[in-house]
Amino acid sequence: MASHSLHPSRARFTRFKTKQPFSFGLPNVATNIAQQSDGSASYITRVSSLLRQQVLPTAASVKIVSDNIYLDVLAKPHWQQSFDRKRVLFLVPADALGDCVGMVMFLRAFRATYPACKIGLLNTGRASDIFATMENVEIFQLFISATQLKRFDVIIDLSEMTGWKDIAIAPVDCEGVLCREFGIPPVALPDMSRSSRSSPGVGGLHIGILPMASSPLRTLPPQFVARTALALSGQAAKVSIVLNAYQGVKDAYKSAIGTLPGNVELIDGFKTIGELISFIARQDYVVVADSGPAHITKLFGVPGIGVYTSASAAVLHGRFTNIKAWQSDYRGDYCAAPCGLAKLHATEKGEIGCMGSLSVSKDALVSLPTRRDAALVQRLTTIEPVPCVRHLTAHFEAFEGFVKTDIMTRVLR
Repeated sequence: MASHSLHPSRARFTRFKTKQPFSFGLPNVATNIAQQSDGSASYITRVSSLLRQQVLPTAASVKIVSDNIYLDVLAKPHWQQSFDRKRVLFLVPADALGDCVGMVMFLRAFRATYPACKIGLLNTGRASDIFATMENVEIFQLFISATQLKRFDVIIDLSEMTGWKDIAIAPVDCEGVLCREFGIPPVALPDMSRSSRSSPGVGGLHIGILPMASSPLRTLPPQFVARTALALSGQAAKVSIVLNAYQGVKDAYKSAIGTLPGNVELIDGFKTIGELISFIARQDYVVVADSGPAHITKLFGVPGIGVYTSASAAVLHGRFTNIKAWQSDYRGDYCAAPCGLAKLHATEKGEIGCMGSLSVSKDALVSLPTRRDAALVQRLTTIEPVPCVRHLTAHFEAFEGFVKTDIMTRVLR
């Protein structure tokens, strides 16, 4: 690869050495894709990775050589070239599930365009199980050895895609952007006919409700979820409400949901993302918050309704039509949905929230919070949701009619 087409990666890496064999796997990733050392002289991991921050500094056998390593990556102006028969290592910029699903769909298109290309993925993190839905890719959760790194002809940093720097305030259609920037067509949409499964009957549907997101701006109110489960319990053999076992508000959220009908089960969550993926693939229909599970449905074409608040569904779902959008239409003195925020922000005084919850303009929210306020997150999630989220429950009857009609026309027809 010509030197003029390369430049340093945006991410900074740590180079470390050890003579002792070691293995590493994240707790919410399938054990069969855990990583092992291979006797190399050195290894690299991102400076910001869990491995560097929590494991290496206290490992007696490990010597950290440098925290100032940048990989030579292919500059974006050179992305539109042939990669057939080459060995390409993609640097995954983050492990947010929705963004990584978009990257998987892009990689399906990349593989279809360059079938003889060998693909590796570095820094897949907690999203490793999503990338493992692809065949014949090498997955490096958090580190890669010097020996393994030498096997690749070219390294591509996906954080160079257009819009990635502003993704916290403006969601990006990763599949669409990357396909355009590599000059390749997307693959065909997954089949929504479910012809490979038995046709559901009125009493035979399995409906999944996945209401929790990483931010209170996008998590569905417990009262809204309870009323949705009650409304759908008469149309389904089983309704499953899936919480997130790794979120600190799970117990308070479960308590706020209250008593449920007999054919509605409450699942605390899944240990691995792979288990979550398998659950979603088995559902006949889903009701999902603006979070990773909504995007996971794209992998299989599972039909359902996505409930959106602060973010716009049009960008988040791109060309995918399996999930229909129900958008909060809240209008207030300080904001209107969708405002574009994906996460809580902070004012100069350190107040954490959104425009509507703090009664401030968007300009007053100057940064992402530097501290986690667990009590605030729990209050906004279970007791006092932000206005655009609270608006969902206030107008539930319209949503109920929408979702029941959608099930009748797309699933039970």
